[in-house]
Amino acid sequence: MKLYRTELESGFKNKQIILSSNSLKLEKVNEKIHCELSSDKGSSGYRVFGAIISKINLLCDRCLVNYDNDLSAKLDVMLTNNEEIINEMSSDVIRFMGSDDFVDITKILRDIILLEEPVKKICSQDCKGLCSSCGLNLNNDQCKCKKIESTQNLKELEKLIN
Repeated sequence: MKLYRTELESGFKNKQIILSSNSLKLEKVNEKIHCELSSDKGSSGYRVFGAIISKINLLCDRCLVNYDNDLSAKLDVMLTNNEEIINEMSSDVIRFMGSDDFVDITKILRDIILLEEPVKKICSQDCKGLCSSCGLNLNNDQCKCKKIESTQNLKELEKLIN
């Protein structure tokens, strides 16, 4: 997604942009990614900020079922050619030279979306997961496996705890 210097110079507020997940090379994200962006001109460059909203398709870590989850992320980047700001090694700064007509923020948007993917993917708070014996999804059925009694080795370990 390109932002042109002319639109950054004049500034924009709550600009609605719809991107395809294919354009960002995101397989898990649903087809449309909604962005609402604004920009401000400052003494050091331009600040681009806003929200990114979509849905992401995930695989539950407990029951291995695919489910859709809301994805909401914030964007806040500085576009500048000020070497002091760039050398701070901040990931929120993009080099934008005075001779550049536009800046492409596609990679930044992609990275922000990827960082919003949850570490622990659970389809619901009350997900029961899979039976450890037969692999049945316990959210759909109750398994008929017999409970395995503790072996003698485990009883010895229990004695150590007590």
